[in-house]
Amino acid sequence: MFLRRLRTSAALRRGAKDGGVLAAIRAELAHELASSAPSAPPSFHSQDAPEFVTVSDAPRAQDLLLRRRADSEEVLVSALLAPLVFQGQEPLPRDLLMKVFVSKPGAAPVLHFDCRAFSAEGKPGFADCTINAVRYHSSPGDDGEDNYGGPEFRDLDPQLKAALQEYLVARGVNSKLASSILQHLLQKEHAQYLNWLKILEETFSKDH
Repeated sequence: MFLRRLRTSAALRRGAKDGGVLAAIRAELAHELASSAPSAPPSFHSQDAPEFVTVSDAPRAQDLLLRRRADSEEVLVSALLAPLVFQGQEPLPRDLLMKVFVSKPGAAPVLHFDCRAFSAEGKPGFADCTINAVRYHSSPGDDGEDNYGGPEFRDLDPQLKAALQEYLVARGVNSKLASSILQHLLQKEHAQYLNWLKILEETFSKDH
């Protein structure tokens, strides 16, 4: 993990003017450039979900916003990587957090699904996608604080949970889409990390 490598490298060079930070940054940058393509990832596009268009995918932002319009219905998907979790000193595979909003023009309420996707064990490049919560908003932009939140999703009848899952699948929110988003955001985060390292290198180099 890069943070652990930076700490270790710096500790070995405490005699340097900057505590060895510049040397550690350059070592980390060289490692990352040697192990992956240095270019920024392209804008998101999933061959498995061509009906979704990108609304927002700023290079410096951490999230991705997609939209699908079909049959007088709009589906918005807002996605973000879950926080990094460690097992001992090793990072676990990253999960994907998605908020899905389904609405019809002139109709209320707006359905809101909180979903989580994670890399499927033994299936590289494939992500299982599950629903964590379902709620509704009386109108777009409504925070839903005054609405009944409903029971926990895990406590719902199994048939109802399966039906809600199929409801999203029918609207293109499936494991293939989740996998594409997860890989894109991982690449995007890596490009941001490389840029961060380069800025640090430039900053510390000015002190030498």
